[in-house]
Amino acid sequence: MGKNILKIRRLLYTVLLGISAVTVISAAGFIASAYAEDSISVSCYNLEKSPHILGNVVVYDPYRAAMACNSVYYECKGRCVGCFSDSDYLDVVCADASGTIFLK
Repeated sequence: MGKNILKIRRLLYTVLLGISAVTVISAAGFIASAYAEDSISVSCYNLEKSPHILGNVVVYDPYRAAMACNSVYYECKGRCVGCFSDSDYLDVVCADASGTIFLK
């Protein structure tokens, strides 16, 4: 009888562990999708050298656009800006490495 109780407990712990894992994975997916909606695509430029785009990065904070560009593109050497369209798509807004926002 004692062995059956141990088997039942193990089964219950396994089921509870499985339910907990599914809950955590589901919550992580929900959180990730919420953050994905807040992300923006930023175009990276080294305006001191060329008006041509170096490439794109995805950021969650537009004030950190230049930091992301400078981290991804070596040729920036700390001088790149990250630019993106404003909310009504009329202007192109850029951020430099210090977080200063300006119109391109």
